[in-house]
Amino acid sequence: MRRFIAFALLTLAACKGGGDETVKPPFEGARPVTRHSSKWIAKTLEYRPAPGQFINTTCGVPEAAQRLVGGSDGMLSLGGFGGYVVFMFDHTVLNGDGPDFVVHGNSFDNSSEPGIVRVSFDDNGNGLPDDAWYELVGADHALATTVQRYHIIYSRPSQTASAEAVAWTDNNGAGEISAVNAHTQSYWPSFVDGVTADGATLSFAGTRLCGLTLQDSNGQWSCRTAGRGYVDNFSDDYSVAVGDDPDTRWSNKFDISDAVDAYGRPVALQGVDFIMVYTAVNEQMGELGEASTEVRGAISLTVRP
Repeated sequence: MRRFIAFALLTLAACKGGGDETVKPPFEGARPVTRHSSKWIAKTLEYRPAPGQFINTTCGVPEAAQRLVGGSDGMLSLGGFGGYVVFMFDHTVLNGDGPDFVVHGNSFDNSSEPGIVRVSFDDNGNGLPDDAWYELVGADHALATTVQRYHIIYSRPSQTASAEAVAWTDNNGAGEISAVNAHTQSYWPSFVDGVTADGATLSFAGTRLCGLTLQDSNGQWSCRTAGRGYVDNFSDDYSVAVGDDPDTRWSNKFDISDAVDAYGRPVALQGVDFIMVYTAVNEQMGELGEASTEVRGAISLTVRP
């Protein structure tokens, strides 16, 4: 694995008398920015949601994952804990000063459903997200309530023609994603790859943020804001624009310099090619259903407006 220890700026020079370009990549293996590059997502590579109340609806099917491409402002539900999406831009996102990319969710005050970001560089150059992944550490990673190396296994319900609770087991016990009156379709994502041979279970692992949901004396549920560094999270920088790009308002901002390996050790990356977002909470809120991260799109700050 290459160790990236310095940041080099991309240089771009247009060839005289023609429409082609001569591009000097910023470092070995990086995909350069050209005059045709877009700041928006170029490709959705994988969508593997956990069970949830929005799965098998218009925002919880593979077609919804593809609608994240470009600036179309799609909406994708990742389901319960661990459900994820992987996407890429048409260039390597460079690690510069401050935020390097943003991800749009649909959070608002008292309604956050935080997701965690992982990043990867295409070290083997095959265009596939099969290299090492690194997690971007958010502000709540250090809390005593946060569970590192959390594992969950969902069990297929007895039928998938209509809504039925989905049971799960985790590091500490068992529970369920309950069926709610508002959503009557099946919550089980039978379209995903990676289920066991008999289609009976679906498993995920990652970092779990805990204790975010609250029920007040009137029985009303809310999901409080986590600190900075999470998707679909109404953090204190959510409404701020970065990089002189107004499209980055109402988004969560991410710095590649926050990357750590599986042991929590900082990793110096000059850039990344693949971005994963996964639901980081396992919370049930009565008839509001489970907390599930939603993604509406993303912007690379390597491409300036």
